[in-house]
Amino acid sequence: MTQLRQILLIVIFAMASLGLKAQNETEVLVQNLQTANFNNLLSYWDTQVEVNLPDMVGQKSYTSKEANGLLQSFFSKKNILGFEKTAARKVGSTVYLTGRLLSGTTKFNITLLLQENKNGFTIVSVRVS
Repeated sequence: MTQLRQILLIVIFAMASLGLKAQNETEVLVQNLQTANFNNLLSYWDTQVEVNLPDMVGQKSYTSKEANGLLQSFFSKKNILGFEKTAARKVGSTVYLTGRLLSGTTKFNITLLLQENKNGFTIVSVRVS
């Protein structure tokens, strides 16, 4: 019986630490969005990223540098003052991160789709509405 308890405790600890790792990585990503630190954000993009912004017609694939530049340009054009996280949900190896981009009188909703890989999480899709 004590072996069963030990095994259960190890399994619970392992699951909790994996969830904590995912939460920590998304929090760093959130901080980069809040401070509009696009230099640090560049390392989070996947090689091909689906981007959909209000000024764009449809969703297209871009390289990591192009996606980073598009989001940076959007922040500048719309005078984005901050980012407010509303939710982060993990489903398997995917994390959905949602929030609001705050601008003077306008608020935009943003959804980031993150995919877990051997190096952590990468942004595979960004949608702003």
